[in-house]
Parts: sequence; C-alpha cells; structure tokens
Amino acid sequence: MTTIFEVLTWGREGTKVDGRLTRRLGDDTRFPRGAAFGLQLLMDAWFQGFGTMALDPGTAKEFEECFELFLGKQVWTDDEGHLLDPATKELVRPKVKAIEHFGDRLDGSNGRSGGYRYLVLKPQNEEFHRRAAAIIASFAIEAEPGGDKARFTVEATDPKYVAHMEEHCYFQTAFTGGLPT
Repeated sequence: MTTIFEVLTWGREGTKVDGRLTRRLGDDTRFPRGAAFGLQLLMDAWFQGFGTMALDPGTAKEFEECFELFLGKQVWTDDEGHLLDPATKELVRPKVKAIEHFGDRLDGSNGRSGGYRYLVLKPQNEEFHRRAAAIIASFAIEAEPGGDKARFTVEATDPKYVAHMEEHCYFQTAFTGGLPT
C-alpha cells in the first residue's frame, strides 16, 4: 500500500470526529473534499482495527458493503466458473456460471483464496456516493500554514458510524476521496 496521508484523530464527540491529515506524496497531492473521503476515512479506521468491538454487527456489515461498492465485490466460483455460495463455498443450485449471471458487471479481475477461485465485480461508484451521502452529514477540511497538513472534521448522520472512533487513533491511508474508474 502506498501511503498518501497519515491520519491522526482526537476521538469523537457525538457524531463528529476531528483530526489532522499529513501529506506523504509531496506538493501535488491535494487534500480531498466531500462525503466520499469522509466515509473512506471511517471505513479505513475500522478496517485497520480501531474500535472494531465498539461497532454493532449491522454497522460493520454496512462498512463491508461500502468496501465492496468501492473495490468491487468478490464472487466465488469453482474451477469451471460456476457460482459458489459465499458462506459455504458449495455450488449454487441451479448451477449457473458467473459470466452468465453477472455478464458485463465482471471487471476481469480474479484470484484464489483459501483454495477457492473468485472473480470481482466492477465497483459501483454511484451507489458508493449514495451511501456516503447517507452516512456522512458533512466533511470539512482546512489546510494549515505550510500546506503539508490539514485539519478535518467528519460528521456522521448517526453515532453508530463513528462508534469505533472513541479513542484517538493514528493510521496511514491510501484513500484519496476518488473512486475507481
């Protein structure tokens, strides 16, 4: 992972989290704006293990879904390309090939994990933006003198989305606010 920003937060207050970004790739890197980046920061803090026990399972599932929207969902197949149940890795009945079921929604990426093959669906940028707007009430950022650091405030629409940010935390992120093309 290429570190684009270092993130330091001071914990949360209600539905708000304040923090500081530090650029790590030089002057050409801009500080992102908008709800998509606010959601990416909350997702990344959760993914990196901050306060994971504080999140209820439903909110954790929402963050997992947001990652799938952003990166593309993995769909499991056997070696002939038939879909497998994601939980059991058994053939879905009736048998159907991933290419027939998903068609042009497949992005061409594939791999293996745990002895099973997977294909990846294309990211769903519009749905990610919709989710970001539903989860993030506001995201404000202001560069500090010198330009390498910026203070930010992310405010969620519900305290459950920032429950994992109770304590201060430091992490590195490759998120930029942009979405895959």
